[in-house]
Amino acid sequence: MAAEAGARVVMASRSADELEQAAAEIRDGGGEARAVPTDVTDADAVKALVKTTLDAYDRIDVLVNNAATNYVANLVMAKEDALRRLYDVNVFAVFRCTQAVLRHMIRRKSGRIVNISSVSAKVGAAYNSAYASSKAALIGFTKSVARETARIGITSNAICPWHVDTELVHEAMTHRAKMFGKTAEEYLEEIVVSSPQQRLITAREVGAVAMMLMSHEGRGITGQAINVCGGTVMD
Repeated sequence: MAAEAGARVVMASRSADELEQAAAEIRDGGGEARAVPTDVTDADAVKALVKTTLDAYDRIDVLVNNAATNYVANLVMAKEDALRRLYDVNVFAVFRCTQAVLRHMIRRKSGRIVNISSVSAKVGAAYNSAYASSKAALIGFTKSVARETARIGITSNAICPWHVDTELVHEAMTHRAKMFGKTAEEYLEEIVVSSPQQRLITAREVGAVAMMLMSHEGRGITGQAINVCGGTVMD
């Protein structure tokens, strides 16, 4: 969506083939996109990503921290090493990327940081304590960055979706369904029925909120954690 609006997009992911395919789709649609395979759990790789971006465009106006992984487990049976791996992606990678980009934004006295959190950060999620707590950490981090940078033209916000129609959510629902002796389809149907709008959120809906936060008109919004959940949580 950012490319559709004229942004020059740099995309980073460990999945090089999928990343290049996504970038190619943007270019085929007339947009500008670069694919930079990156492991955001590697500090040196993050520094290289930022350098590549600055070498190409000489500026970074927006950072969207969207990398995430999930771990579905009964807390009693959960493994600490799995939680640590999740936190490295969901929390520490956000710290690394934000720290690396923020230095440049501070010098320019301008920038937008958008972190993808989750409604589970606000209400909790049974059998998903690792994921929910990591996303709660992200909200605290978002607000702290907003406090540090509000006076110099930088905004920091989080978006909190709930059950977005993505591969990550479908994988999580499959794992949760097995815990209750149900099929993934049965469990997902229960999720849909429990939503006030009785549907899953789409990725473009989340993207639309991100676009607003990236815009000049969004400059008055900072330190917020905005729900995109079809009314499942109202705060």
